[in-house]
Amino acid sequence: MSSYLAMLRSTRVGVAAAALLTTLLLAACTGGSGAYEEPELADVPAVLDPVQACKMLIAAPRGLAQQKAADIGCVEVGDNVWEYQGNEAPVVPEPVAESQPGGGIAWNEAVAHAGTTQRVCGPLAGGGNSYDDVFLNLGRDYPDPARFQIVVWDIGSLDPIAGGLTLCTSGPITLHEGVAQIELYDPSSIEIYE
Repeated sequence: MSSYLAMLRSTRVGVAAAALLTTLLLAACTGGSGAYEEPELADVPAVLDPVQACKMLIAAPRGLAQQKAADIGCVEVGDNVWEYQGNEAPVVPEPVAESQPGGGIAWNEAVAHAGTTQRVCGPLAGGGNSYDDVFLNLGRDYPDPARFQIVVWDIGSLDPIAGGLTLCTSGPITLHEGVAQIELYDPSSIEIYE
């Protein structure tokens, strides 16, 4: 065991990480029921790098890993794979429901409603033509895959629409290469709001 600790102490993991790993491995080998001697920790710093400690939990039995993860501040991101979350995790604010003109959902929610018929609204971010077809991008412009797209087939062209105005339309939401869209043949169902 002492050669094992000496090897770990010489690596970049450090003394504290070596001590934690040794403790976890001994607990795993004994099933938590056998007696073993704690390694000498007189020279171990009191503060352990939590990022390294979380990575080392993969070597521990699941129950022990879960217990230690809670103590350290780790979250499981895969099958017994742990990452440090800690207290400094960014706080994600609750999404604010935007009021759409005439009701409906926001452009950035449309992908979650694929396969349903909805009214979708959003700011015009850009557009383009391909032969007789017109593409209006809401929220984000092409080629951003997070955009929402209104496709008007076989129309030729549309009168120019100022960017930033809010457009709304209704129809079945489909996905084309991961991009949410509503396909139209009549541009009169597109409503424009300032």
